[in-house]
This record gives sequence, C-alpha cells and structure tokens, in this order.
Amino acid sequence: EVVERPADQTTITRRYTDAAIKFIDAAGDRPFFVYLPHSMPHVPLFASSDHAGRSPRGLYGDVIEEIDANTGRLLEHLRKAGKSDNTLVIFTSDTGPWLAYGAQGGSAGLLRAGKGTTFEGGMRVCTLAWWPGRIPAAKTSAEVITTMDLLPTLCALAGVKAPRDRTLDGVNVSAALFGTGPSPRQQVHYYRGSELFALRHQQWKAHFQTWGAYGAPPKHTHHDPPLLYDLNADPSEQRDVAKKHPQVVARLRALAKEHRSGVNAPPSQLEIR
Repeated sequence: EVVERPADQTTITRRYTDAAIKFIDAAGDRPFFVYLPHSMPHVPLFASSDHAGRSPRGLYGDVIEEIDANTGRLLEHLRKAGKSDNTLVIFTSDTGPWLAYGAQGGSAGLLRAGKGTTFEGGMRVCTLAWWPGRIPAAKTSAEVITTMDLLPTLCALAGVKAPRDRTLDGVNVSAALFGTGPSPRQQVHYYRGSELFALRHQQWKAHFQTWGAYGAPPKHTHHDPPLLYDLNADPSEQRDVAKKHPQVVARLRALAKEHRSGVNAPPSQLEIR
C-alpha cells in the first residue's frame, strides 16, 4: 500500500514515534518490546518545521533536537500510562559519524575517525539507559558493553532463557546498567566485513588491520606487529605503544587467534544479492 509518494521525511521522526506509542498502547497490560530505529540522523537530513533552523549546530543539530524531543514524548507517555517503573529504555547508535558529509555527518569528538572504520570514532558510541527506580539517575559509567549484550541482558531481566541453538556473542550486563557491579565484558572484537581488524582486552586495543572510511584514506594496511593503544590513557588512538608492551601484544594476539578459531563467518548477504 502506497501511503505517501514522495515520502515527506520532515515528518518521519514524529511518525515513527507515533507508531511506537500506538504499539505500546495496543499491548495493554501485556509485556511489549519496541525496537525504534530512527532514520535520522542518517543522510539526507530532514527536520520538521517545529525544529528546522532552531539549533546553533545547523540542520544536524535540528535533527538531533527533534529526536531528543520525540524520545521525551515517548518517555512521558510511558509515565502517564503507568508503565515507566516496569520498562527499560535503551538509547544508542549503530555507528560513529559519517565524516564524509562534513557538518551533516556528526562528530566523534576526541575519538579517531568515524563510520566505516574500526577506530574508536567509528564504533564507540554513547548509550543511555532509563528505568526509573532501577537505574540511578544522572550517573555516568565507563563500563564496556556492546549492543550484542542487549539480547542476553533483556532475556535475563524478562526471566526467559536466551537462545541455545547458537553461540551468543553477548553477555548479561545488567549489573553495569544498575550500577551494582562491573560489566563482565572483557573483550570487544572489531570487524570489518568478515575479517577481524582489531581486538580490545580491558583497556588495551590492538589493530591487526586498519582501513579508512568508505572511499577515504588511509589505505588498507596489515600491521605486524599490530598497533597497540591504551584506551584509558589515549582514547584518541594517537600513540602506538606496542614496542613498550610486547607482553600485551602477545596476549592480544593469542586472544585473537583463539577467537578466530571459533568463528566460521557466513557468506556476505550483500555479495549474494
């Protein structure tokens, strides 16, 4: 069914939120799960007349403020519906900024590079968790979690068993969310396509391969020995300390080898298409 052609993307952030609210209301007293992936701020950017031209950050800022306002609508609706005390809301992003689009692509701040790379600017994103009465308000945390951890965490909180017909890459990070303990995640594996480009263990990150964002430098390079960064001291990944810490490099190489031995990458669905 063609609802609208051409699509008016200036209305799409509100309409997505309207659909989420309608779905929550239709659930009544039953448990519900909402996955709300906004199209914005993916380029091309569009903001409604209520937000266009209002942010000092330009169109990108207008779009972010509109997402913020509509997220506020969603949270307020949960409060009014009496569901806020029994609903976990997680707000995050899939990638870092698309730097090729300049001011319309966002910023990773002090983090290196952006979308399409396995540097921190491409894969480390902000995450906010909201659950009144369960998650402490106005608190920040440096604990490491990934979006892969959401499935086992949500299953545990809902009191259901996580899928057992496959090996899950995630772990239950509810203690980190609630501020009652550390995240059990000690490693993060950074993939580009089906290849392991980098590995983080605790504060150490080794780059076995590096490549710029799509169509941008630097060129694809294999590193032997790998580049090594201490993300606690150098989150911008500017100072390679591999020569100073050969024992750390050896440990991360061993961890990467162990990880690869348990991964059988399926064919790329994009190549199949």
